[in-house]
Amino acid sequence: MGLKINAEIETNRGPTTELYFRIENWKINFTVGEIRFTTTVWLSKKYADQFLREFYDEPLRNATGLVASKVVYYNDALRDGKECDIVNLHSLPMYEEKQIEVPIYEKKEVTKELPYISFDEDGNEITLYRTVTSEEDVQVGADTVTKKVMDYKMVDRLSEVSYNYLKQYLLQFFEEDHIELI
Repeated sequence: MGLKINAEIETNRGPTTELYFRIENWKINFTVGEIRFTTTVWLSKKYADQFLREFYDEPLRNATGLVASKVVYYNDALRDGKECDIVNLHSLPMYEEKQIEVPIYEKKEVTKELPYISFDEDGNEITLYRTVTSEEDVQVGADTVTKKVMDYKMVDRLSEVSYNYLKQYLLQFFEEDHIELI
């Protein structure tokens, strides 16, 4: 899985019309609530796939077709090209913005009748009541606010969430119709 840029791009390895981004590794920190991942950039998916091993015990291969972070993007409107410096380390917070009702409290004087057990003249148990006045926090309403609620289930959708985040990042360099998930 990766993202392919279908556009004319000049790289340190030469020109390409199918620049390919692949996520190489993830680090998940539940305490901080963050997903970190690194990407590699290739001349094409073919080069990225050739770098991968088929068997665990075979030696690592040469990274032929691996592209540096700085590229020049050409489209019809940019004849001279647009220089892009694309980072390969990304941090994705693990939260979802939600509307939450937050209670509003005020200090109010509250009077309560508290029961207690006593005895009458004949020695029989009877329930008497004592009036107690105290100051308490009383809910007087609620306010709806937007909160960043932790979403630890993002880990279950790690590829989907990460590639969506990467696509949003790449939109600052390339047009959306040039970015393809493959």
